[in-house]
Amino acid sequence: MSGEAVLRYVAISLIFLGVLVAPGLSAAASPKPRITDIHGQAKGRSALVHFTLRNAFTPGMVEALKSGIEISFKTVVRVQRRHRNWFDTTVGEITFSRSVRYDALSRVYHLNRGKEVELLPDIFTALAGMTRYEVIVPLSYKVERGKRYRAYVRTRLDKVGLSDPLRSIFFFSSLWDVETEWARGDISAP
Repeated sequence: MSGEAVLRYVAISLIFLGVLVAPGLSAAASPKPRITDIHGQAKGRSALVHFTLRNAFTPGMVEALKSGIEISFKTVVRVQRRHRNWFDTTVGEITFSRSVRYDALSRVYHLNRGKEVELLPDIFTALAGMTRYEVIVPLSYKVERGKRYRAYVRTRLDKVGLSDPLRSIFFFSSLWDVETEWARGDISAP
């Protein structure tokens, strides 16, 4: 084998190894967003569901937020009646959005929870407002006391509110891929 052939062999091996290892390194550097601490209570024809969104904001997203770009999450909360040895029945579902943006003139963060806009003084309270949720889910029928209910929650970055240039940039950027798996938690029905 000539020196040039050995060099090609080593170069191709290193490139192949880099292609296999690089996705694992980037995934290890930034933890995947997830939903945790799902709990709640179902009473009457509604269920109050609490949950927390973890690892949702990358450092790049925080910097973009500080520069005035609006960040919005779309969340789906589904409540199901659990049945033993049978399919669970969906009794309520709600989809809503929550967004935050920084106003550089007034130096406050605008947290939009749907109906009201809250003005927040610093980024820490703005991020906390975007990651801690308390949602009322309307149910299709009255809750049966003592029966088992479960909430399923999923959140993703809502790219609809972004401008066209930003949407095309974020389409190719994995740093802005914020989407959780379905997470579940039990709901009490006292």
